[in-house]
Amino acid sequence: MKIIKLTYFSILILTLFLSCKDDNRNNYAIRDFRRSFQPHLIKIVSKGIVLYSDSSIRNMATDKELTDLSKSENPVLRSMALKEMLRRRSFNHFDIIMNHLDDTAMVATDAGEFGIYNMTVSDHILEYGRWKSMSEKNKTIHEVITKHNYLKSAYTILLSIETQEKYYAYIKEMVQANKPFDEIEFALYALAKFKRNDDIQLIKRILMSNYWGMTELSFQLMQEFPNDTYLDVYEEFYPKNFYISIYRTQNPATGIDFVNSIASYKNNRSANILNKILNKKPERSIIKSGWFRDELVKAIWNNECPEYSTMRKQIKATLEEIERNTFTLPQSEPKSFPVDTSFEPIRHW
Repeated sequence: MKIIKLTYFSILILTLFLSCKDDNRNNYAIRDFRRSFQPHLIKIVSKGIVLYSDSSIRNMATDKELTDLSKSENPVLRSMALKEMLRRRSFNHFDIIMNHLDDTAMVATDAGEFGIYNMTVSDHILEYGRWKSMSEKNKTIHEVITKHNYLKSAYTILLSIETQEKYYAYIKEMVQANKPFDEIEFALYALAKFKRNDDIQLIKRILMSNYWGMTELSFQLMQEFPNDTYLDVYEEFYPKNFYISIYRTQNPATGIDFVNSIASYKNNRSANILNKILNKKPERSIIKSGWFRDELVKAIWNNECPEYSTMRKQIKATLEEIERNTFTLPQSEPKSFPVDTSFEPIRHW
């Protein structure tokens, strides 16, 4: 209990009195704000999390205070202030976003039912940003990719933009950066879209080194931009990680992505893997029934080739059973919940 109290008071002391004024633009301390506002700021800092919303920030802070708070020495306060500024029409939101793309301080953010996400202040404001036009958004994207491609947002946005030669060098640099694979994977897919043969070995090498972390995006890459050298990646993933996803982590979706991807290769090596999966023992395996079985059967059937002919004979009766038990729900008119986005209709990275 004493340790908890000491920690809490240490935070308060550091927050209130350590306001070192230097050349850094983020030099506002809590004591620089009006006294009635300070307890609320201390409370936010003591929690250490960027909340979805805070009533004191929303209802008490003036525009001037928010501007100053966006230059706070504490990144949580900066994030809270910037988020509120992006809600108020009294601010130029485009300028706010563009002027804070280099804030790489890490903050814990409230992701609701998904828990806590750690991200940079810049990534956080990009997540909540809105733009008045695609022109403004494209300017932001260009700035992020060419000058701030260390941000996670630079990676995730790659799925949403057209393949453009001007970004090739930046994307290739991003692929080889020291970043987590769940970010690199976005850049790998974007690089593959250029369809350059001299990139295939690089893509393969990175996939081979990270086969344990591959998701739908990696399997989609190898399916949409096929090359026989990627068969080494499939064989690295199978059998160990394939069965880990099916049994240990209870994530059959990864296994389904795998079989749909490799089935598209239609050769002896892909047939060998699919045949082993199809005929795995024991008979009570999860692979023999249910959702995964149906997807495996359809993956083999939908990729007709001589190499799959024996398996196709084996699964024909199962496929007919699947088709008999398949029905399509009647289409209904989707419900609409109008939201006023007229001010800034462009959003979502």
